[in-house]
Amino acid sequence: MNTFYSVMLSAFLAGMIILCCAAPWTSTPPGTPGGHNSLGYAAVWSQQFATVPGARVDPGPFAVLGAVVAFFAIVLGAAAYFFRDKRGPEKDLDDD
Repeated sequence: MNTFYSVMLSAFLAGMIILCCAAPWTSTPPGTPGGHNSLGYAAVWSQQFATVPGARVDPGPFAVLGAVVAFFAIVLGAAAYFFRDKRGPEKDLDDD
């Protein structure tokens, strides 16, 4: 299972770094019912939308994209574990 966890964690961290570099932004105030105005995608720490009043990272789409990143990280980890060279349980290096 070490292969599964290491590949999954690496893919998740890489995906979250990419997501933080291209996060969805909105200008709609929090708690407003109805549609949201999407400003585009920019890094979380970016000042690209600083001139737009009320601009912030949109938490809903950010959470959905984070869930997509987590799903694909689990799929990649499972694929790496399933398609490794040796079948059967992984042997720990401490068990020699």
